Amino acid sequence: MLSKIDLPYSLNALEPFYDRETLNIHYNTLYANYIANTNKTEEKLTLARKKSDFENIKCLEKELSFQGSGVILHELFFKNMAPSTLGSRS
Repeated sequence: MLSKIDLPYSLNALEPFYDRETLNIHYNTLYANYIANTNKTEEKLTLARKKSDFENIKCLEKELSFQGSGVILHELFFKNMAPSTLGSRS
């Protein structure tokens, strides 16, 4: 079961490049939905395998790939972005 990672910075820390609203949408809406949908799809796959119901396995695996990729890409984004240090150069 996946859960959201904590952001290593505040929602407004990437301004002026990403405003608070944009980061909030990516973190609390898009990323949260990718997490939820990945977990739901994993549950459906587990249940289908337990029941030996393989009719929709291919479709579920594609869905898991799509949702899981959304999780991975958002986590890479969150971990690789950092607040601007341009103003602190000497």
